[in-house]
Amino acid sequence: MILTSAIIKTVASLDKASHRRREGLFMVEGTKAVADTIGLFDLHMLICTAAWEESHPALVDGLEVTRATARDLSRMSHMSTPPEVIAVYRLPVYAFEPRRLRGGLVLALDTIQDPGNLGTIIRTADWMGVRDIIASRETVDCFSPKVVQATMGSIVRVKVHYCDLPATLAALREGGMPVYGTVLGGDDIYAADLRPEGVIVVGNEGRGISAEVLAQVTERVTIPSYPRGGAAHGESLNAAVATAIVLAAFRFR
Repeated sequence: MILTSAIIKTVASLDKASHRRREGLFMVEGTKAVADTIGLFDLHMLICTAAWEESHPALVDGLEVTRATARDLSRMSHMSTPPEVIAVYRLPVYAFEPRRLRGGLVLALDTIQDPGNLGTIIRTADWMGVRDIIASRETVDCFSPKVVQATMGSIVRVKVHYCDLPATLAALREGGMPVYGTVLGGDDIYAADLRPEGVIVVGNEGRGISAEVLAQVTERVTIPSYPRGGAAHGESLNAAVATAIVLAAFRFR
């Protein structure tokens, strides 16, 4: 395929969620990210320099490649240092049934806004064996370039389902799954009775868990500072860091 100005404009526009939905596409930038995702998403277009194509024969084997100059790639890229390769994939469509989530550990994200936080949360979920995340519709899009980059390839193994979060939590709760809310003033997570199945709710970076979501929480837990009740400490933990600590507490209780 020949690279045209229209293609460059379309690819460059994929940093916006509305354009990703309109085109049904998302982009992945850089050699590592492309190597981690190629063959695992439905490839629409692989755009790269001639030098990159020649030095990565295994990755391009059997694929149609669209060649571009470094200047072309810089016009499409959203990275501070433009890459030599961009993969454009078709957005996956995941069938979402809340009842399918029963029996495992699930993350619920209540309006996470920072792309780096979401990417790190997805990466952490992958490491801790969590394959499904449910998220409020106000949570940042998991297929934004910055989120995809921050997942370091974990986006291929962890599904993010955007939904009416309070209603979905209510359905899971009615089905017998405990809903753990990470809040200040909850039970010490290291002493709490943590079940191997359940939903862990992580709130917004600044506001925490909304009242509508908190109403569905059955167990409130908190990460104690060290030493307990001792020296002064920061106001709160970063959302991604808190998620990692809480998941570790559940997995290695």
